[in-house]
Amino acid sequence: MTERAARPWWSRPIPRWLGALVVAAVLGLAGAVVGIALSTPGASSARPNAIGPDQDVELVSGDVTFHASFRGPVDTAQPVPAVVIVVGTGAVDRNGDASTLATRAYEWLADVMSANGIASLRYDKLGTGETGLGPYTDDPDALLALGYDELRLQPIRDALSFVAAQPGIDPERILLLGHSEGGADSLFVATNLKTAPELAGLLLIEPAYAQILDIVTSQFAQQIEGAVAGGAMTAEDAATLIDWMADGVDEIRSGTPPYAAPGPVPLPDATDITAVYQTTIASNIYGSDPAQMVVTHAYRTLYGKQFDEIVPDALSPLVRVPTLITCGSKDFNTPCGDGSPGSGVIAVAAGFVDDVADFVIIPDMVHILRDTGSSDVFQPADQVAYPFSLALESVIGEFVAQFTTR
Repeated sequence: MTERAARPWWSRPIPRWLGALVVAAVLGLAGAVVGIALSTPGASSARPNAIGPDQDVELVSGDVTFHASFRGPVDTAQPVPAVVIVVGTGAVDRNGDASTLATRAYEWLADVMSANGIASLRYDKLGTGETGLGPYTDDPDALLALGYDELRLQPIRDALSFVAAQPGIDPERILLLGHSEGGADSLFVATNLKTAPELAGLLLIEPAYAQILDIVTSQFAQQIEGAVAGGAMTAEDAATLIDWMADGVDEIRSGTPPYAAPGPVPLPDATDITAVYQTTIASNIYGSDPAQMVVTHAYRTLYGKQFDEIVPDALSPLVRVPTLITCGSKDFNTPCGDGSPGSGVIAVAAGFVDDVADFVIIPDMVHILRDTGSSDVFQPADQVAYPFSLALESVIGEFVAQFTTR
């Protein structure tokens, strides 16, 4: 990718060998970065073609009909780029909403794309929103024989094919944007297109940065250790739960689905926070509920095992299209890390070959793309009170301008 002269130094491509060296300086200057003037989203000499409002559409992948929102150009005689927005983990729908919390993060990303003259498609993944469990509603157990590629990755490819065929879309300017789990999935699809059209560009927004079971167990272990530090759990119980969790991961990685039923929990008399974490580990690491599996909360399945086999930093060197990678300086779910393998997003970004990727640390941004300023806000329910990140909006606008100015 050709650098634009106006791009500040901290958003320039980071060579693979330099990633670990640059991170300390960048993180140390996070406060100063806020004051740097960013470009106006989508700024160019020509006004972008107007993008219309959401249209409810359906796309089919395998046996599943996915419910989606498509925004196409108002004037279909002037072809425009288009992006498929891939949602993250959990029971979040195409807008970024779950039953317990509405983040609107993916609807906002569609808004940003519309403002830059780019059409968009976002859809309710299997197990969420209007899609629900689709043909598996009456027999969820039938999902247990199906893998991650069929249920999670192939729908991305089919969504790319769907959007490329819409009126007013330029099939040579198809982009793929993934957030969180969707970021790792998008990285995989970009290097394993199979039936999908060629991509013009890739956007990895707060992408999952390591094998998913390493991420999940690391987060659980940190939370458990925090409970010990706060006096809410004994060190002995914490060690028992962490060892049990590690054993479960070993069984998943070394075994072959379908797995044998797990044994009893190690702390049957646990109470309070200890019982909560034991139940959480049982559901995630030892769980095989198919309805939870497809929203990624039950890894003792073929689906979970295959998801865990995605190694993002091993895929980075294979990408050849212009790519934007971001991490928020206050993102606790997919942290920037220190540049070492498996530590965070920086290690994924550092794996790209020179001049392919732009890597940007977004100051004060949390995982749901909100800017919390100088405040440390840990709960998403509290984070939604803050505005979406204008810095991310500007960075996306600058990146996608290369696809809209022809």
